[in-house]
Amino acid sequence: MNVCYYRCFEADRRVSMQIYADYFLEAMSHRPLNIRGYQPASSMERFSSSRLVMRYLRYVHYPRAVAKLKLGADVHHVVDHGYAHLLPHLGAGKKVVTVHDLIPMLHWKGLLGMPGSLAGRVRKPVLNQYSLSFLDGFNQVVVPSQNTAADLVTHLSLNENKIKVVPAIIGEQFGVADKAAVSDFVAEYSLETDCKWLMVTGQDFYKNHLTSLKVLKALNKQSNFTIKMIKTGVPSEEFNQAVKKLKLEGLVRSVYLQDTRQLALLYNFIDCLLFPSIYEGFGMPVAEALACGTPVVSSDRGSLPEVGGTLVTRLNPYDVHGLSKAVYQLISSKQARLSMRQKGPVWVAQFRPATVAERMEKVYQNL
Repeated sequence: MNVCYYRCFEADRRVSMQIYADYFLEAMSHRPLNIRGYQPASSMERFSSSRLVMRYLRYVHYPRAVAKLKLGADVHHVVDHGYAHLLPHLGAGKKVVTVHDLIPMLHWKGLLGMPGSLAGRVRKPVLNQYSLSFLDGFNQVVVPSQNTAADLVTHLSLNENKIKVVPAIIGEQFGVADKAAVSDFVAEYSLETDCKWLMVTGQDFYKNHLTSLKVLKALNKQSNFTIKMIKTGVPSEEFNQAVKKLKLEGLVRSVYLQDTRQLALLYNFIDCLLFPSIYEGFGMPVAEALACGTPVVSSDRGSLPEVGGTLVTRLNPYDVHGLSKAVYQLISSKQARLSMRQKGPVWVAQFRPATVAERMEKVYQNL
């Protein structure tokens, strides 16, 4: 079977989408498939931090580049719905697209469940809607969760028979690590070991960092030991301002780890992942933490109930008191960590590369 993958990422694309594509293409390369990957290139990409340039590349240059190729394949798979508009330019063969989430549209329609003071006024995501308008033309739409599948049916009236759920991949580097390796990582980043550590991830508004910081403040008021927080991902000035406003400067660290092996070591070090996201198409940090045997407290929104199952404590993403109580119970219990180190990796087996790649290959074969 000949399969052609299309991935197009510029400077504005979310890091998680890049990670998804990297894991996916690597996993599929080990299946008995004749795979070809394609990513249009342009000298203008060095200016893609400009929205105008980025839009030109995505909606004008890349479609033209794909049209010139006319690549033949049994299956053409666009791995990011932000490029679903490439559909008319793909060569002969079955067409597949992965839809990760509908966050821009749901946010614009006020359907993310954000309090009025936080929701604000949001512009209609016209170009996002344009790309999504091509979904009906694909032979198969792949989504990472049942929640995203339900959103496509509810909000875009997509035929449910056209949708297949294939979860995101959690790399094998995420697992229970050697203690010596964790100690070396802790020393490299000068992380204190005489306190408890929470971790938050990302920089997007829906990660709900303000609530996480309020939880940290509440925990340190009620606890007889120090609790600190480490944030991973792209630096955020908004996050830094919130830290200052809540007077938490001495309790919060930010790190940007591009090496996922180091990220796995951090998961092994921390005492709890705090993930009160207001919406996730999948929620990779939750699965990554579980793979490393790390307790997780998350919100009860989006796909998170699916990804964490019964292993994760889930609450309303704005319930500071409830989230604080749940975190305190977990970080105060050695048994909770021991239990998670046994159960977490077993649960995450369903998201490992070989398992997910086999499921995707079956989708292609059925087409």
